[in-house]
Amino acid sequence: MPATWNLPEYLERKRELVDAYREQLRASDAGPTPLRASVTVAAGSGVRPIRIRDHMVVTDAGAVLGGYGLGPSAPELLLGALASCLAHSAMVIAADRGVVFEQFEVEVTGQLDYRGTLDVTPEALVPPSNIGYTLRFVGAVDDAEMAFIQSEIARLCPVLLALTTPLQVAGRVERVG
Repeated sequence: MPATWNLPEYLERKRELVDAYREQLRASDAGPTPLRASVTVAAGSGVRPIRIRDHMVVTDAGAVLGGYGLGPSAPELLLGALASCLAHSAMVIAADRGVVFEQFEVEVTGQLDYRGTLDVTPEALVPPSNIGYTLRFVGAVDDAEMAFIQSEIARLCPVLLALTTPLQVAGRVERVG
């Protein structure tokens, strides 16, 4: 990636690459892409390094929960994953439409009630709640175009849809060793 690219140049490159990938998908019998993430809890510290492809993200709890604050907590990472996916979806949609942003930022906020996760108060929520996002941009983009982009994000953002659409998650336990 050239260090001198600006966001408009990136959007043009993204449009070209996404168009080419769409054509490749249309011309093949491609199915869903497998995704995988794994964690092995570090003995002694409880740090949870997440391995995804060739990448590692360290997650940890704060001191009150026995952690060392060496990385975001899983609920914080969930908000980060949502922010990243919202931004990426917006960039794909903008690139498709020839929309040019000079700057683009996504902020996701929410809250976690530890009274629920630590089983202190039965009526307290366990999952993160009051999740919301704000898209901030600089560019000559009118309100109608931004409304369209936001509606397309709601239709096409995988992480947003995973959080807002009922989703089945299968779990199992395996004894090893």
